[in-house]
Amino acid sequence: MVRKRNLTKEKIIQSAFLLADEIGLNQVTFQKIAVKLDIKYPSLYNHFTNMDDLKIKMTQYLLNQLNSKLMQRLIGKSGEDAVREFAYGYREFAFENKTAYGLFMNIPSIEDEEVNRLLKEFGSILHQILGFYTKDETPLIHKGRALRSLLHGHVSLCFNGYFQNPVSLEDSFQFMLDDFIFSISRI
Repeated sequence: MVRKRNLTKEKIIQSAFLLADEIGLNQVTFQKIAVKLDIKYPSLYNHFTNMDDLKIKMTQYLLNQLNSKLMQRLIGKSGEDAVREFAYGYREFAFENKTAYGLFMNIPSIEDEEVNRLLKEFGSILHQILGFYTKDETPLIHKGRALRSLLHGHVSLCFNGYFQNPVSLEDSFQFMLDDFIFSISRI
C-alpha cells in the first residue's frame, strides 16, 4: 500500500501513464489510479483538482522529459547532425511513450501556462538547431513548423498503422530527413 506520505504527484503521474498503457488513456480515472496505487481515490484530490488537471500535469511531465532528452542528444551537434539527432530523438521518444504521446498532442498549449512555456522551450531547441542554416526569423519559423509537422505526421501515421507497404519505413524516414535537410540548406 502506498502511504500518503510517500504519495507524490510524480508517482501518481507515472502510475497514470502505466495505467493508460494498459487500458487506454481515455479509460483512466481517479478510481482506477487509486486501485493501481492501492490507496483511496479521494486522496488523489490532494494533488490534482480533477482528471483534466492531472492530464495537464501529465503533459507538463512528458514535455519536460522530451525537452531534456532532446537537449542531451544535441550536445555538441550542429547542422545536419543536429537535425538528424533531433528527428531521431523525437521519434524515439514518441515510440517509447506511445500512449502518452497522444495526450500532449490533444492538450492545447493555451490551456496551461506551463505547457505553453514547455512548448516554447521545445520550439527554442528546434530554432537553435535550425539557426545553423539561417538567422532570418520568418524562414526559421516556417522550417521549424515543417519539421515538427513531418515528425508528428510520421509518428501518427506509424501509430495508426498506415504504413503497410513493404518498403523500409526506416528508409522512408531517412529519405524524409534528407529532403528536409536539403531544403533548409538552400535558404
